[in-house]
Amino acid sequence: MNDVITGIDLGTSKVCTIIGQSDKNGEIQIIGIGNYPCNGVKKGVVVDIDTTAFAIKKSIEQAERMANQKVLSVYLKIPGGLTKVYRNRGLVAVTREDREITHQDVERVLQAARIIAISSDKQIIDIIPMEYIVDGYGEIRDPVGMAGLRLEVDAAIVTGSVTAVQNMEKCVKRAGFDVAGIVVEPLATTEAVMTKDERELGAALIDVGAGITDISVFKSGNMVYSALIPVGGDHITNDLSVGLKISCEEAENIKKKYGSVLRVVEGDSNKIKISNITNKNLSEISINEIVDIIEARVSEILSIAYEQMNKSGVMELVSTNIVITGGGITFLKGSGELAQEIFNKNVRIGVPDIIGVSTPVYSAGVGIIKYMNGHKKNTYKNQNETTKTKRKMGSRLINKIKEIFNDFWA
Repeated sequence: MNDVITGIDLGTSKVCTIIGQSDKNGEIQIIGIGNYPCNGVKKGVVVDIDTTAFAIKKSIEQAERMANQKVLSVYLKIPGGLTKVYRNRGLVAVTREDREITHQDVERVLQAARIIAISSDKQIIDIIPMEYIVDGYGEIRDPVGMAGLRLEVDAAIVTGSVTAVQNMEKCVKRAGFDVAGIVVEPLATTEAVMTKDERELGAALIDVGAGITDISVFKSGNMVYSALIPVGGDHITNDLSVGLKISCEEAENIKKKYGSVLRVVEGDSNKIKISNITNKNLSEISINEIVDIIEARVSEILSIAYEQMNKSGVMELVSTNIVITGGGITFLKGSGELAQEIFNKNVRIGVPDIIGVSTPVYSAGVGIIKYMNGHKKNTYKNQNETTKTKRKMGSRLINKIKEIFNDFWA
């Protein structure tokens, strides 16, 4: 039976649900999509449980109808800027007579790496193996099947705020669903919009949402830096509303219709009418007035991201691309070119390469599906296989006992 995974992107402006199904070759197909407005999350943190729970329920119901399938449990994402990464090592002995390393040994060594002292307000979200070491030989990605006496792992232990995680889980449970796991957003999103070569050689991901901008840098396949900026696409809408004295709803519509950071040639054809919120009168403005307001805020967001990375010394690690994704600024004309000027690096817009969700708005949701399918599938599969093996052994034992009793009473 094909594996079905449901991922939820809790955003500042909406809740996005993606249902994905993997075929026998491990390829992902998106079978359900749900979107519902939500204002219960601010800066990546739940501030209204009831509002968020209602939006989660409605979003999942939309995805269920499209997929024609019921959802029981979901995976959530947490912004990278709300997490902290520690490095730790785990060590176990290989006790099998043939010294062959099994999936169970890998699970044991990962559990050993979990033993780390963290503050009471933090909890472990994920364990990412950086390399496995067998009898002193390192740089091993998958030790299963190898022979050895001692198995070690150098792992990244990802921790997050207990409060932030528990409130997200409460929202999902109040909506009537279980939480299957928490995924760190940059780790998931890169699966959807970044290539393996980019992650290996060095690249940065700038995920601009409605309320926050998540920054992360990858090198040698691992996340080496993560930060969060409390500004996003909603701030552009607010700037237009204040600057043009129009309602937020009209400002959002104007941003979507005329959104650009590139000035146009002045003329009557490049003017639009707006409704002044103070006196309700219609007035005429140039599209360049809109462009100037948008360009100022987009420049600020990208400049802050650049300063954060430069100050932390990770800019020099980016040898390939700056990948910009999310629904905050990617749809604005010229945003990629503006980013290239600010970062002085190659910049591209990151889009999922799956039919039906090939827009930056779905990057995080699709990333959750791809991350769980690629990184956790084998673990769950092995646990299921272990359970099946135990059931078979139990069944054989029962059959043997039945044979003994039949022989005895014959």
